[in-house]
Amino acid sequence: RSKHEEIELVSLEEFYKEAPPEISRPAITLAEPHQQTLARLDWELEQRKRLAEKYKECLTSKEKILKEIEVKKEYLSSLQPRLNSIMQ
Repeated sequence: RSKHEEIELVSLEEFYKEAPPEISRPAITLAEPHQQTLARLDWELEQRKRLAEKYKECLTSKEKILKEIEVKKEYLSSLQPRLNSIMQ
């Protein structure tokens, strides 16, 4: 038994529908179950890499937005003393 059997892979229909031909290689993988499993694992790896990159981009975007919020909070907190001085 192998560790890959514990990984929940996409269905075969979805794999052949979504995976690019250079990964799915239907001419080879439809006839050979071992090659099919290897191709599905390759596709899983590609998807995970893509999702990891997207996750990093989202974290970077989140940090940027949090910094912008902090700057705006500081500006708004400094606004009250200014308004008080104008009112006097």
